[in-house]
Amino acid sequence: MTHVVGTELGVDFKDQIIDVYNAEFLDELNPLRQIPTLVVNDETAIFDSRSIFAYFDAISKKPSILPGDDFEQATRISLFLGLTEACLQYRMASVLPDKERSETSIQKLLVRINRTLDYIERNAEKTTSGNLRLEQMVAACALEYIDYRYSNAWRDRCPKLDAWVTQFSARASMINSRPSE
Repeated sequence: MTHVVGTELGVDFKDQIIDVYNAEFLDELNPLRQIPTLVVNDETAIFDSRSIFAYFDAISKKPSILPGDDFEQATRISLFLGLTEACLQYRMASVLPDKERSETSIQKLLVRINRTLDYIERNAEKTTSGNLRLEQMVAACALEYIDYRYSNAWRDRCPKLDAWVTQFSARASMINSRPSE
């Protein structure tokens, strides 16, 4: 997501793929050792996607993509970030060894993901219409992540989102941010 936002805003940054579990160098900058982490001038760490979005927006010469005092849009951004988090949790829970895996937890996460997709589909116009903004970038990244990690089966029951993300995902920022694996 941060790659897409930085690219769309014309910010000069460098991506580095790391193994977060073996990234001790990150501990001094980000004791949570979470990604993404943006290191500015080799000393200042900005972490969490929202903070990086705000930083990129602040240093960009382009019009702001942030919701400002549009709290409905800010809430939809939170919804898409929450969807992404639920997908990450689902992924992590699914790859645990059998003795550590909880099928009940996995199913609850799947219900949460599908319930959220259905809600977003019912309200798709609020996200998909209008000028380019953070909400759309976060939404497209979340939906593409579902395609990448799981399945694109959601597209059959979410035709509005499917049509929109198909078009939005043709943007260079989206194409260049896709994993190569």
